[in-house]
Amino acid sequence: VLKYVRASDASGAGWGSPITVDSASDVGWCPALATVNGNPAVSYYDCTNQDLKYVRASDASGAGWGKAVTVDSAGYVGWFTSLAVVNGNPAISYYDNTNDNLKYVRANDADGESWGAPLTVDSAGDVGWYSSLKVVNGTPAISYYDFTNGDLKYVRAGDAQGSSWGTPVTVDSTGDVGAFTSLAVVKGNAAISYYDVSNADLKYVRASDVDGKSWGLPVTVDSAGDVGRFSSLAGVNGKPAICYYDVT
Repeated sequence: VLKYVRASDASGAGWGSPITVDSASDVGWCPALATVNGNPAVSYYDCTNQDLKYVRASDASGAGWGKAVTVDSAGYVGWFTSLAVVNGNPAISYYDNTNDNLKYVRANDADGESWGAPLTVDSAGDVGWYSSLKVVNGTPAISYYDFTNGDLKYVRAGDAQGSSWGTPVTVDSTGDVGAFTSLAVVKGNAAISYYDVSNADLKYVRASDVDGKSWGLPVTVDSAGDVGRFSSLAGVNGKPAICYYDVT
């Protein structure tokens, strides 16, 4: 089942009781949480039906939830979801398991009750693993792992809605790198935390310009053992911060 839990205080020292959001079969894989039109919302994978799903709370705290919406059911779709508000409406990046492609879809309304047609963003090989969607310089952008080439990639849309997309940029190709990506805006530019598969290290890289056309040199953040899987990047008190899994 898909579950949701919210802290009972502003610092997160105490937490409320978990709420079951969707229990209709084996659901809740690869969840992504965002605030959509004032209420929490989640994109996730329905393992039983092999579909991409979305659900939004009926109140600002997430005490009650609406009916889940099937966003994409064309084949085997919905792994590695990432949810963001794009030009006022929720949008999702995800992996098309049937065709091994990176896909993107945006809702037709601010709540996400109806959705547009999914777009294939990258189909050059087996691409789209561990996608992370953010709005960068007013336009949606996605970081992801190119499984075929073992590269970290980044792509940005050509408009504010994400109805067209530019040419993907290879950010890091030194060995097998780019798994478990997490995209954030750091000091105005796109930045990514990710896992270096070849060296089992946690890495970080930031773009040299606001659009992410060029990138700086990757930084090894942690190399003590097998570290860096399931990374999550965010700005904390003005500086980038990462949480991640230490396998060792």
